[in-house]
Amino acid sequence: MPGNNNNVHVSEGPSVATIIKWNHGGNEVAVEGSWDNWSTRLTLQRSGKDFAILKYFPQGVYHYRFLVNGEWRHSPDLPYVLDESGNAMNILDVQDNVAENLDGIADFAVPGSPESSYDSKLPGPEDYTKDPPLLPSQLYLNTQLESTFHPLGIAPNAQGNTNGMGRPQHVILNHLFVETRRATSSAPVLALGFTQRFRAKYVTVILHKPLQR
Repeated sequence: MPGNNNNVHVSEGPSVATIIKWNHGGNEVAVEGSWDNWSTRLTLQRSGKDFAILKYFPQGVYHYRFLVNGEWRHSPDLPYVLDESGNAMNILDVQDNVAENLDGIADFAVPGSPESSYDSKLPGPEDYTKDPPLLPSQLYLNTQLESTFHPLGIAPNAQGNTNGMGRPQHVILNHLFVETRRATSSAPVLALGFTQRFRAKYVTVILHKPLQR
């Protein structure tokens, strides 16, 4: 390989991430280039049938060649030149990819929200004293400890109890239910319930804790 650095044209500026690829076969692929005066051999990582490596180079134009299975080669589908001895070397032009005309990319900017979307009135003190919205009737029925429905919407079985864990109503799925109840001769209990469905199976998780007086 050439021992001089005459075919390097480096510009001042930050280093730029650059991917070097080889997709012309081989079992072991490496690359050498004029970015360090041909002093370092970089091994490409294999991914399927392709080889690649990610390196950071200062902006500039470099020459490089691949070493494939011990034989020097160049990639014919990438830009290349011939040296004085007739050897082909690929050309790597590293740029920072900053648009020269910033006005040309103005059309790609994300448009701002219309001013009409910001004219909503701020909540006043009276808004915080209103009652919360009512639940839909289906959900309301399923949150009550009534004789015909379980608090989590599980219908009783033929014997009149919920030990059989019948199929819950679909309206309660993926809803968190909170209920406070006072059992007979005991402290109030806070219960949280959540039901999920997977195909034909239902999983209900109930967490309960006595409330401190």
